[in-house]
Amino acid sequence: MEQNKVRSYIFYAIGEIALVMIGILLALQVNNWNENRKESQREVAYLERLSENLNGNLRELDLNIKFYSKVFDYGQQALAYSEGEKPEVSNWEVLVALFHSSQIWPIIPNPSTYEELKSAGELSLIRSVDLRNDLVFYYGGGFQRYNQTIGISPPYRKMVRGLIPTKIQNYLWDNCHVTDGDTQIIQGCEPAVSEEEAKEVVNFLVAQSDLMSELRFYMSSIKVGMDPLIEQKKLCEKMLQEIEDQIRR
Repeated sequence: MEQNKVRSYIFYAIGEIALVMIGILLALQVNNWNENRKESQREVAYLERLSENLNGNLRELDLNIKFYSKVFDYGQQALAYSEGEKPEVSNWEVLVALFHSSQIWPIIPNPSTYEELKSAGELSLIRSVDLRNDLVFYYGGGFQRYNQTIGISPPYRKMVRGLIPTKIQNYLWDNCHVTDGDTQIIQGCEPAVSEEEAKEVVNFLVAQSDLMSELRFYMSSIKVGMDPLIEQKKLCEKMLQEIEDQIRR
């Protein structure tokens, strides 16, 4: 103070404080950058796993649409016969149609990554709000609509399989239905009985009014449920594109 250096010391102290503050701010900025980088890496890891789940679902949805389209066609053929329309096919083919009209193939989606995100409270890691909303609907309301329409286990299934003679039914399973891994293939096959025998079984089946009523209900459920099924497939494709865009960014 005697040498009048107070101002110099004050400026020096302010400079030291400023340097300390700048150092703290830089350290915080680096820390935030590291945390954001870690979160981005976790987001990408989750997105890649979601993509894997959804690609598997997409394959199932595509096969399911083709499968139920065939079941519906078989059902329409059987109902046309029961309602008196002159068949353009053999009695054996009508019998095959009555059998295949009972087929089901429930979709079991893989929600493992989505459920992990949800249970851990980390859905916010997915920065895209649209993608988060799509995931919530896809695994929630989307599949609920499927399960309430096309995804039902129809009473017709149990009823018709309780009426078709065992010998014929075993032949149908062995020759008209193929399981390839998780994939079901339904198809026509060579007759196991004569046309007269096939006609006798067909006429017996279509004479069961309760059976035909349940077949109509099941075909109606497939008709109504096909749209939600197709919408789920489109939503799945949309999410896969969104995920690809997010990973690319």
